[in-house]
Amino acid sequence: MPFRLLPADMIDIPSLVDVYFETFKSPLVMRVKPDVPPVRDWYQKSLENDFKKPNVRIYKVVDNGEIIAFAKWTSPHTEPSLEKPNEWPVEGDVALFEEAAGKALAKRKQIMGEEEHWYLAALATLPKSQRRGAGSMLMSEFCKQVDEAGHRSYVTASRLGRPTYERFSFQTQDTWEVVIDGEPYVDCCMVREPQKPKKMTE
Repeated sequence: MPFRLLPADMIDIPSLVDVYFETFKSPLVMRVKPDVPPVRDWYQKSLENDFKKPNVRIYKVVDNGEIIAFAKWTSPHTEPSLEKPNEWPVEGDVALFEEAAGKALAKRKQIMGEEEHWYLAALATLPKSQRRGAGSMLMSEFCKQVDEAGHRSYVTASRLGRPTYERFSFQTQDTWEVVIDGEPYVDCCMVREPQKPKKMTE
């Protein structure tokens, strides 16, 4: 049975949490979001809040009834956020998170300024299902929506993840780094220009 691409729903949250923690194993994620129950609860509450926001879109890829991948992105919006962000779980490295998040946000503002743009916040595929096209299905849907809107889009990617986004016309504009256990960890700041639909040849 072929994979199915569908909008995710609140009922999917436990499965999305599982996919997230099965997928992301970088040194940074393992330090700031270790796979322990309190951090899983924090991420679940974060997703619950996301589903209530009109500018957040979450899609899933299903294989024989199992969610094997999902992506989350935000479209441009001008409405001020009235909610208080979830407090970062103390089980993670709070100081490292604040440093990394601060650098990531500063680079995004430096590159995008006040320009309206789409933000790809997460792209996760279960390790057992990687390289089978699930991520490409999600990226194709994201790019279709972005191109229809005519906006640029932004993503922060690890060096390992960068080639995935390059296949969909993202280009690295800059990088930022933090030091973890004496070793530099580098993320790439990537931007995609909206693509014009290809004209059908007669």
